[in-house]
Amino acid sequence: MNTVLKEKILNLLNEKRFNHKGLSKLANIVATNLREDTSKVFDELKELVNDGEIYEYSKNKFATISFLGFEKGKLSINSNNFGFVLNSNGDIYVSKKNLQGAFDGDIVLVKIISGGYAGKKREGKILKILSRENDGLVGTYRKIKDYGYVLLDKKNLEIRIPAGEDLGAVDNDKVVVDIISYKSGNAIGRVVEVIGPLSKKGNDIKWLLRLNKVRDVFSDEVLRCANSIKQEINKNEFKNRRDLTSQMLFTIDGKDAKDLDDAVSLEKLSDGSFLLGVHIADVGEYVKVNSPLDEEAFNRGTSIYFLNQVIPMLPKQLSNGICSLNPNVDRLALSVEIKISKDGDILDSQIFESVIRSKYRLNYDEVLDLINGDLKTCERLKEIKDVLLDMYELSLILNKRRESYGALDFDLPEGVVIVDDNNMPISVEKRVATKSTKIIETFMVMANEVVAKTFDEKGIPFVYRVHEKPDMDKMKSFYNFINTLGISFDLKSKDVEPKDLQQILNSIKGKDIESVVNMVMLRSLKKAKYFEKCLGHFGMALKYYCHFTSPIRRYPDLTIHRIIKEYLKNNSSYLNSQNLSEFVVKSSQKSSIQEKLAEDVERAITDYKKCEYMEQFIGNKFIGIISGVNARGFYVELDNTCEGQVSVASLTDDFYNFDEESLSLVSHNNFYKIGEKVEVLLVDCDKKERKLNFEVVRKVKSKGRK
Repeated sequence: MNTVLKEKILNLLNEKRFNHKGLSKLANIVATNLREDTSKVFDELKELVNDGEIYEYSKNKFATISFLGFEKGKLSINSNNFGFVLNSNGDIYVSKKNLQGAFDGDIVLVKIISGGYAGKKREGKILKILSRENDGLVGTYRKIKDYGYVLLDKKNLEIRIPAGEDLGAVDNDKVVVDIISYKSGNAIGRVVEVIGPLSKKGNDIKWLLRLNKVRDVFSDEVLRCANSIKQEINKNEFKNRRDLTSQMLFTIDGKDAKDLDDAVSLEKLSDGSFLLGVHIADVGEYVKVNSPLDEEAFNRGTSIYFLNQVIPMLPKQLSNGICSLNPNVDRLALSVEIKISKDGDILDSQIFESVIRSKYRLNYDEVLDLINGDLKTCERLKEIKDVLLDMYELSLILNKRRESYGALDFDLPEGVVIVDDNNMPISVEKRVATKSTKIIETFMVMANEVVAKTFDEKGIPFVYRVHEKPDMDKMKSFYNFINTLGISFDLKSKDVEPKDLQQILNSIKGKDIESVVNMVMLRSLKKAKYFEKCLGHFGMALKYYCHFTSPIRRYPDLTIHRIIKEYLKNNSSYLNSQNLSEFVVKSSQKSSIQEKLAEDVERAITDYKKCEYMEQFIGNKFIGIISGVNARGFYVELDNTCEGQVSVASLTDDFYNFDEESLSLVSHNNFYKIGEKVEVLLVDCDKKERKLNFEVVRKVKSKGRK
């Protein structure tokens, strides 16, 4: 497809509807308006119809779906047989009767039939199935005489498996199946992988990965490409790079990290200012454009981290080898040096290619010990003790600078599942950011800001990390909610600023409702995404932001590394090309999709293991806080971050209605409100659905302070 011509056609048809019958006549008039070849326009129109961008709204009459007010997206159907069409404009609810034969995973065209105004949820009806998801479907195999069937885990669909197509699966095995055909409304398929019973070690993780279409191995072609790359560099081949091999720089990561893609250095100058160095693995030097490695990285989009494992974006020969900034070996890097005043203002910066040699491989725990004055750690790291303390000082200065801008610091602890050698959960721990993790986080944010500002001002196509201003209807709902908690805050202007929300967060520090207000505020904000335009980052209160610091594990970072390298080479033909402009759009969209997939996979595995861990406590009572409420009941989060549901059907003392404004379930004599503490009984752990089920025992009186 000719992307430029496609955009011209869509822009024209979005402005005006041509009532000429048939694609041929439409092609003629469009070609005349655009002064393009008619046959080329006709071919593009056919593809646009097939892609669902143009719709035949009446016999032989066509218009763009935008003109008609239709939308397309991916259908997601839940266990209750209704679904949502997911796209960048938000979810569209589709009832069972309006699915029109569409299945989970299908790409569909949908018509909005209600909602979309005054904060009302949108409801739609499927008009057309544009494409079906036929491959890599996961379910449970059942054997019936001379044939079998697979009951899919994520679809309301049974797939008949003819004799000889079961790949040796036995009853109750989890399997992966491809659909061969649809006959008389029935799906016919073949088993392409037998996962086996979930009770066998490792099968639960494999099942969840396959359920989310995650590949945990690389193809032979990709591995051959990775194996062909030498694991050491020759500095004589890189004369245009700045040699920083003698400079004191080092990495600070988690204890188990193997893909070390950022190193830092710092010099405190005589006038009290700082010279910060952020040195990032030069992955673009090894992963060439359009190579098998590049195509694989683009399709994966990101590394996926869960439990004690990682599914890397790049093979370990790169991610743990030549691209990883391991200590005492020469590595290629892209460096950003930033001169920062003693008040945290950026005075100057430069970006350049370098050769570095990390002197230490530090972890967050030992750096925290040093900051806290542990004598043994201070002695062991005496060579860099002063540098580390200067880094801590600078991080405090920079965090104060961010705070003055209105940056939002959501104090939400992460629930981490600890497993044994058999992947069985042995505990669930609550982890929060520490002084040492904030050093690296703050320095990476500074580098990302500087890089984004540099290239936005140059007008070069780039991939930005954007977080747009929140939707005002959601903000009004949020303000109404916090008012019910006794937090008085008026929405005075049309635009909410970060400082407004920062003020709210500061006002509830240390109170029982802190975590809930944090959660509800976070849910009220838009989701950050990758985008080709620099729209700023609301949550960080920054005008410029991108992701530059993790090219080993994020494709957007790799994309902009290549752009930076071509800029440093003065390759104007590349920087000004239509191909680059189109690719940053493509890269942004794909990376945002893959980021969401990775988050879903990581959450699914964590929730599954939390359920597995909590099974031993069925019948026990716990104190938790109500973290969410809807018409079906309310959610309770325990102190260890495990969350479960209290069904409204289990509240037998009265009849409860859902009050959306106060986020509470209300009866004549009682109510359950988000932010309240309750005692609950754990009655069930549904691992397949990854849900805990509670029954409420009593309300618990909350204290004003923890």
